[in-house]
Amino acid sequence: MSKKKKEIRKQQRKAWHAEKGRRKKIRHNTAANQEKHRIDWQPLVPDAEGQIADQRIMPLDERDRREAVEAQSATALQANLDDAHWQAMADETPFLLGKVVEVSRGLCRAEVNGDTIVCDVRGILTAEGTGYSNIFAVGDRVLLRPLSEERGLVEGVLPRRSGLARADSFDTHLKQILAANVDQLLVVAAWLEPKLWLQLIDEYLIGAQRNGLETAVCLNKIDLAKKVEYVEAIAAPYRSLGIPVFLASAAEGVGIEPIRGFLGNKTTVLAGLSGVGKSTLLNAVQPGLQLRTSEVSNLKSREGRHTTTQAIMLPLEMGGSVIDTPGIKDMGLLGLHPEDLIGFYPDLADVVGYCRFNDCTHSHEPGCAVKDAVADGRIAQWRYDNYVNLYDLLAAES
Repeated sequence: MSKKKKEIRKQQRKAWHAEKGRRKKIRHNTAANQEKHRIDWQPLVPDAEGQIADQRIMPLDERDRREAVEAQSATALQANLDDAHWQAMADETPFLLGKVVEVSRGLCRAEVNGDTIVCDVRGILTAEGTGYSNIFAVGDRVLLRPLSEERGLVEGVLPRRSGLARADSFDTHLKQILAANVDQLLVVAAWLEPKLWLQLIDEYLIGAQRNGLETAVCLNKIDLAKKVEYVEAIAAPYRSLGIPVFLASAAEGVGIEPIRGFLGNKTTVLAGLSGVGKSTLLNAVQPGLQLRTSEVSNLKSREGRHTTTQAIMLPLEMGGSVIDTPGIKDMGLLGLHPEDLIGFYPDLADVVGYCRFNDCTHSHEPGCAVKDAVADGRIAQWRYDNYVNLYDLLAAES
């Protein structure tokens, strides 16, 4: 074979390998297959009846089942429940009332009559039909059968008054309950080590709003900032929306008192990446907790090491409790329609009505009032960038 032919073959193989990934994606992508092979293909957008083309492939009874499951999880919360109501429910049964304070695979720790015991779970208990992928979470009230002084059996899960949940990564029509019967969410982020991830903060805030929870943000490790003005500039857009922002250095004991005031007499979920200092912050709020902490990793990203491996509820001396969660990198906005995202960005939504086009996506269209507001400084550039990134992610998943 001549040198010229060898070079041509080499280029052909290179081109074939470059296209290999795209061909595989098309072969398994429903929308792409429809577009290529079906003359009656319809775009993946709702029609006049609110149906989506790929949903028509799903059997009608399966679609109805999924919609019913989603509706079930949305209506399962009863906001008026309190300890008296749960105790009354337990009194109608032969079981004791317990509060889940830690969950492991197939087991949990529950607080009952002032003691904490390890509990197995009754085998017939299942999350099927609840709208959730897990049976219970930290904060749930459960019915317990005592087996010994240190052991019990969960016989049932009582209704919830609230919860922090996200879309399940595998069964997206289900929700994963992260914490139950909570009042508020405190998002903890570090200025550095690990680097501040503003988009994730927005995801947490959106998740809390979808779950009806009050929220606040703690920017920790501000001692690593070159100027406090830089931190204040990040806090300003959130504060303008009525979201409290606490500036703290937990390691140095700075800014702790306002956080104590926020946490007192409430049940609060702490969420944030590993290494942002959640455990250090709780140790500063209540030194007697003595939670385990660790330094960030040696990786270039300076990501944190997991010191909290599973959610755990901790009582506070000033009243209330906190649920410390492992580092969560994905709040899971699946199920949120891209067009509804703007409602979770009120700073952007305030100017949407002035866009030239009614169906403006605020990304590339001319005459976009949102982009104009970003250009003249009325909207922070990073807030706009977060919105566009999340919109694109949701659109790709729709």
